[in-house]
Amino acid sequence: MPWQVRTRMDQIRFTLAMSLIVLVISAALRPLMLPPELVAPTLVPGAAMAVMIAAPIGWITAWRLRAVHDLSARLEHALHHDLLTGVRTRASFYDAVRALEGQPCVVIVADIDHFKGFNDCHGHFAGDQALRQFATILASNCRGTDLVARFGGEEFVIVLPGAGMEQGFTVADRLAERVRSSAIYVGERSLSLTASFGVAPLPAGGNMDQAIEQADRALYQAKHAGRDRVCRYHTGLKGPATLREVS
Repeated sequence: MPWQVRTRMDQIRFTLAMSLIVLVISAALRPLMLPPELVAPTLVPGAAMAVMIAAPIGWITAWRLRAVHDLSARLEHALHHDLLTGVRTRASFYDAVRALEGQPCVVIVADIDHFKGFNDCHGHFAGDQALRQFATILASNCRGTDLVARFGGEEFVIVLPGAGMEQGFTVADRLAERVRSSAIYVGERSLSLTASFGVAPLPAGGNMDQAIEQADRALYQAKHAGRDRVCRYHTGLKGPATLREVS
């Protein structure tokens, strides 16, 4: 039977269960191992001794199982999430997308404005801080069912399952405002960022790569129009699809 020891309460339950098992086994074996006249007089002392031995062993075993579970959870998280920002990796994103097949979605492609200049001016440590905060803003202002992934550099992709274009545009506009109004603290310096967003629909049964390309074209339009804004994809929109080239 696999034991799942995730929390301190699980650890306590495991210890109690182990103590009870040892207590029952001790009581069952006593008549088989002792003369009949000694079974009753030694019942309580024997039970106490069994619990005194089983409880510490159960607690230590549960503690080790909990540590193994925590390590496994961290490894699992590291496998599927970007180490710097904590959002999904590109590979993990596509794994999660498979579960959304058949659902209409909205795809948002987000890109930090002038990020190379930000890095050159303030240093790579500030750039890492900016990426972490940008990812946090995206993830914390989306639903738990939404997918947020870093596709490379300062480029992120968001998928809103079950959403329409109007809802997607509203979400992207809210994210742009959150980025615009959030300060990034590097030491004693307070810095600021803006970001551009492209929004495209993904109809039920549609192709995710095609929707990402369309959202990327809308993002290019937002950049071309002056950055710090949201653009929707529409038929005939031209521009490079950079995200499809990111490794």
